[in-house]
Amino acid sequence: MQFKYPEHRTVYDVFHQQVGFTEDDWNLIEPHLKPISVPAKHCLQAIGEPIYYHYFIVSGLVRWFYITPEGKELNKGFYGENYIAGNLTAIILNEHSRFAIETLEPCRLVAISADLAETGGGHCDSWERLFTHSCKMLLARNERREAELLTLSPAERYRQFVKNFADYLDRIPQYHIASYLGINPVSLSKFKHQWLADS
Repeated sequence: MQFKYPEHRTVYDVFHQQVGFTEDDWNLIEPHLKPISVPAKHCLQAIGEPIYYHYFIVSGLVRWFYITPEGKELNKGFYGENYIAGNLTAIILNEHSRFAIETLEPCRLVAISADLAETGGGHCDSWERLFTHSCKMLLARNERREAELLTLSPAERYRQFVKNFADYLDRIPQYHIASYLGINPVSLSKFKHQWLADS
């Protein structure tokens, strides 16, 4: 099987593993994919802006975050290799993005035209399965996140974070972790080792 860019092979392999993406369907969507490289702290999606692309992460790490009226950034999530960074809710509701996406590291990405989500990939069965799979994963992640924030103590939230994001721990600045957990950065620095020892 031939690929236009080496990064496309990574995307295809992940999509095929997740939903059995077929070669014929891949040929329909490949023209909508474009590899890009961006530095750390690069804004992939701004708040209040339309959704033009989703981004498959070949290498690197990104964060999703909200900004309060006072200008405080509150982290929503972190995603690394083989995940898609984007805003499905904005696509589904036909609205602008309510959160921003920024790279935490230099990233190699494959930009995926948002038109695919809106058109169903030109009646591509594999793409429709992938979209459904992504919506299910979004629902599961959001429900888990909601439960953690509403029912767990700071110590329990940190231990769950370590479990959920084990591969990212050394790659995410502590103040970003504290923001995600809803914990003061000083408290996180002071108690995190104790919280892990008590588990």
